[in-house]
Amino acid sequence: MPVLKFKVERLKEVLPELSLEKLLELLQRIKGEIEEVSDEYVEVEFEVDRPDLYTCEGIARYLKGLIGKELGSPKYELYTTPYRVYVENVPTRPYIAVFVVENVGVDDNFFEELIQFQEKLHISLGGRRRRVAIGLHDLDKLPSKTLYYRFENIDNVKFKPLYMDTVMTLRDVIANTKQGREYGVISLQNGMHPVLYAGDEVISVPPVINADITRVEPGTKHLLVDVTGTDLRGVLDVSAVLATTLAERGGRRIGIVRVDYEGGESIETPDVKPREMHLEISYVRRILGIDIGVEEAANLLRSTRFDVEVEEGGRLHVVVPRYRIDVLHPVDLVEEIAIAIGYDKLKPRRPEKLMKPTPLPIHAWEKFARLILAGYGFTEVMSFTLTSCREQERVCGLERGKMVILDNPVSVELDCLRSCILHQLLEVAAKNQDTIPLKLFELGEVVIMSNTDTGVETRNRLALLIMDYKAGYEDIQSYVYGLIRLMGDSILAVKQADHPALIKGRTAIIETKYGVTGVMGEVRPEILEEYGITYPVAVAELDYTKVVLRGSPTVSRP
Repeated sequence: MPVLKFKVERLKEVLPELSLEKLLELLQRIKGEIEEVSDEYVEVEFEVDRPDLYTCEGIARYLKGLIGKELGSPKYELYTTPYRVYVENVPTRPYIAVFVVENVGVDDNFFEELIQFQEKLHISLGGRRRRVAIGLHDLDKLPSKTLYYRFENIDNVKFKPLYMDTVMTLRDVIANTKQGREYGVISLQNGMHPVLYAGDEVISVPPVINADITRVEPGTKHLLVDVTGTDLRGVLDVSAVLATTLAERGGRRIGIVRVDYEGGESIETPDVKPREMHLEISYVRRILGIDIGVEEAANLLRSTRFDVEVEEGGRLHVVVPRYRIDVLHPVDLVEEIAIAIGYDKLKPRRPEKLMKPTPLPIHAWEKFARLILAGYGFTEVMSFTLTSCREQERVCGLERGKMVILDNPVSVELDCLRSCILHQLLEVAAKNQDTIPLKLFELGEVVIMSNTDTGVETRNRLALLIMDYKAGYEDIQSYVYGLIRLMGDSILAVKQADHPALIKGRTAIIETKYGVTGVMGEVRPEILEEYGITYPVAVAELDYTKVVLRGSPTVSRP
């Protein structure tokens, strides 16, 4: 969750009627965690989904409702500006929203907070600029009222980057600046990159850096803001939060900018139209466990800055401000009522029915399998879910088309999600040949390709390994059979099988009465030689994804 740093004098500026002590109390009431308080700064951690609280103006907007100074939704005046954006085909970052907020009055204190606001939005809603990125511009420095958003060759784009004195090509910016190295590859494709122009001048190369020509600094009066991204909803959400929050300094006036997309579609941004929801008072009572009246609930919602009308039958018609992107379900409105009441004033009540929890069959199976194998002298290991495709092909016999392969792996040794566990136990055994006999097991998830909606399926597996002077099929079989029997299960079928890592004629597949399936056998000498293992090894891998427990295992409960 983002931690924000606010100057005490700024908080006093927007909420002069509150003492610092009362302000800190209210911040905690609205789910802000106070990290540190000094004479100069207050550090607060807010939820990721509450970006409307990332500035002092946003905090003041919310708290003015709780203290009764302003009730209901803030009203913003929208006006049409002469600015217009023409969007060409920008495949790597196709969406843009632009708006104007006048009379913001950027001073030293607010400038520091404005940059923090921008960066926290980049990290939270923006996915570190991959999903959404923000550009702030001094409106008075804008070279033209006509803007163009294009996909340009990085060698043909020349401009002076923010806080720099020399003109550079976009290629040089990406290669030689800190922002370029960090964000330059996000929207780059075949030497082409998104560029925002005002007239013939570059003002931004989202999501990398702005041009210095429209630099925002203390003394800036009016702002033009661009928001670009790969997801239209994300772009509109962030632009709504930015516009309404900045407008708290600009007399609650927002300048609309028309965006014309290639192909004829046009939108006006930002979208600050509120949403409407309905809330049943019976639902509020059930969730909070209190007997609250419908008028009282309506007033409490008004104090958290919602417009509310009471309808017949105990129903509330609620108007949700556009900047409240976290309100998605009626339960979110119930939470607002709880905040308005104060969680400390809601008394806990013992449930009328206490139900004893029962573990899922698969979790119960895992619990007792661990207990049994520990009794057998096995040591549990835990391996990474990421593994090598090559090892899975070699040991597990999987084709590449049936594996979940990463597009951009950190290394060739971690380029796949594992589809079996046996090869990982062999790697552990190879590093522990000074411990003989060695008995290992691992319980974990594997991922396989399937015909499901997602194209993949998660399975639960148990892998066993024995390494000893004379480890063979009979040894691993005895442990598998013992485990199955002690789990209250029984072997339904055993069939000879072939496995790429196991010796032919010394390998079998099994099926149990309650849904466990698997393979067991002796590892082939050539596989052991590849891993550098000098002792015989026997292994088993059981799939218990669809296990059904009947009764209790015969082992003692811990």
